[in-house]
Amino acid sequence: MSHREVAVPDGARKARFLNQRQRAKVSLIFSGIAGLKAGARITNGGLLSIAALVSTILLSTAVLVHVATRDAHSKRLW
Repeated sequence: MSHREVAVPDGARKARFLNQRQRAKVSLIFSGIAGLKAGARITNGGLLSIAALVSTILLSTAVLVHVATRDAHSKRLW
């Protein structure tokens, strides 16, 4: 696989950052016959969108737990 430099206009430099790919590979061997290999490739824009989704899920869970337990101290459940 060859790599070559490409001229990027000044206005496209910010968009180019979001299109850069991040790569990760892991290989685990449990015994002589069992193992696991996994790999992932994701762009910086995808990584930002995943972070936004996870933070939104965590914040909404915190709100649901607060609403579900705010009256538990004053009410007897059993």
